Amino acid sequence: MSMTREAFERIRDAIVSGGLELGEHLSEAAIANALRMSKAPVRAAFIELRDKGLVSVVPQSGTYVFSPTPDDVRTMSEFRALLEDQALREAYRLRPEVMFRRLVAAVDTMRNALPGRDWDGYRTADNAYHMAFLQECGNPYILRAYNLTSSALEALRVRLQGGAGNFRERSFREHVQMLDLLRAGKLDEAAAMLRDHILIINQWMTGRRFSADRGTRKLKGEDRDYTTIFAASAPPTPRAV
Repeated sequence: MSMTREAFERIRDAIVSGGLELGEHLSEAAIANALRMSKAPVRAAFIELRDKGLVSVVPQSGTYVFSPTPDDVRTMSEFRALLEDQALREAYRLRPEVMFRRLVAAVDTMRNALPGRDWDGYRTADNAYHMAFLQECGNPYILRAYNLTSSALEALRVRLQGGAGNFRERSFREHVQMLDLLRAGKLDEAAAMLRDHILIINQWMTGRRFSADRGTRKLKGEDRDYTTIFAASAPPTPRAV
């Protein structure tokens, strides 16, 4: 793995998982130090993260974790709902056996993750559930379009599920119910539930604002201890042979 790819994946994971706050300032030098690499791959990673919608680069100010408005989230979630609806219908038509096998595996993993509060495991399985039909729909352009906003929406859903309201339990029930509807041949009902499942993020966003005062000391990246944030995503140490 290249240094730029490692920097991208570890910063992305920190944003999506909630280790980095929405709207906060990111210090290129401090992150490079925490990742034990030069600033060049971190700078390159920032560019890719910007293209994925996860950071914004403000001239004469710096780089910040994205801070969406309710309109941003509504637009992204509607876009995702359209893509997933089409992907689900095509995967159901073209490769139902493979899709069902992947959906069942994802639900089993989510079920096992909930009692132990394995939220990283739950998030991975949740993503795998949706990938089951996005990757089996036979149209690579749908998946390519989906990836334009998937990381930003995943970051928001992690924060939704981590808040009050038992959203993870609700999310799990909906995944199970969608699978049951598909098994019963009720494709339209499953697709309608999928749309509601995706668009719930808009209800959570009502009244929230993540844009922060970029002049405050609180958000200065140089004041952040990134060591702990990135420790969880550190690559394994090579074993001596």
